[in-house]
Amino acid sequence: MTKNNRVDFTDSTKRILAERVAWKCSYPGCGQPTVGPASHDLTKSIKTGEAAHIHAASPQGPRYNKEMSRDEIRDIRNGIWMCRHHSGLIDTDYTEYSPDTLRAWKQEAERRAAEALKLPAMENFPDGSTLVQLGSQNIFHATWEKVGPRNWSFSLIQPEVGSLNLLMDYISSLGQLTEEDGYIVVESQGDARLLNDASLEARSGRQVLEVSIQDRIPPTDPHLFGATFKIGDDYDFCGEVVRGVESAKQKIMMTMGVAKGEIERFKDVGSMASAYFAKYSGNLGLLSRLIKMELIRLSLVPVVGKFNQQVPQPSLHFIKRVVNVTISSAELSHSRLAVSVELEWGNGDCWSGNIPVFIHEQSG
Repeated sequence: MTKNNRVDFTDSTKRILAERVAWKCSYPGCGQPTVGPASHDLTKSIKTGEAAHIHAASPQGPRYNKEMSRDEIRDIRNGIWMCRHHSGLIDTDYTEYSPDTLRAWKQEAERRAAEALKLPAMENFPDGSTLVQLGSQNIFHATWEKVGPRNWSFSLIQPEVGSLNLLMDYISSLGQLTEEDGYIVVESQGDARLLNDASLEARSGRQVLEVSIQDRIPPTDPHLFGATFKIGDDYDFCGEVVRGVESAKQKIMMTMGVAKGEIERFKDVGSMASAYFAKYSGNLGLLSRLIKMELIRLSLVPVVGKFNQQVPQPSLHFIKRVVNVTISSAELSHSRLAVSVELEWGNGDCWSGNIPVFIHEQSG
């Protein structure tokens, strides 16, 4: 291969790369369709995606590997399907996108496409759709089927976190799970409950999830929340003391800023905020929804044995309902993400304001 000789994929390889991700961009949080009808000709289509090279097609390209042969460069394993915008981005700022990162994106995009074949296909989620979480590993887009005081059911659309197989494994092992992981969180209700039972059944081409739930855990009055030292503008404790609602606000900030599993003795304390930020910072709408799900979980799912409590209690037990969460920018200030929150306290008062959430740097 001469220095300027570019090795491109065959048309067949490009088509298969696109088909394996349902003709959608593989960039996390994008999912842009890259094929559609040509408006000027009913017999033609328009394709806006590109088969990008993981290792460059020429020595001058990004991530070029001089040890690769011509056949290895044009092999399907060296390709990833993307929209034109993100195809250009990964090559322009290529030091940020390693081969391992691109391979992981490709694998995840193909997994999503495979899951979509098992669940109802929808380009856009219908009005009334919601995120539904079971345990720490399963979050699905879904629509309500029915709601009762002790029984809820949903029609699953597609997974956002986890997979259909993981959900089935979770349901089959529900009886052996600890209370910390036997729960459901529903975005649209701002609600979370401990589970008594769950089942998954195929009905008319849909996967229907049915759950039996426990009573909602009653919230506490934030005005009765204990005193603590105030955290100053430098995010360090200062000499002042805060109580009640102000102390509760600090508790939200501190709890959301601890990565779940970070504390060795209390693996279920903390949140998934940093992990979600690492994956969804390019999709602020979805990131906002997932952070809302974490706040709901932390306010209503008890942590057994947390700091030697006699009665299991949620970390943010003084929150009655999380109404809305908005993240307007992925820019971090002092490693903090600005999260705008609307909520109802345990005593019925409403509050809205900003919570700075510490984001841990993701390794690997």
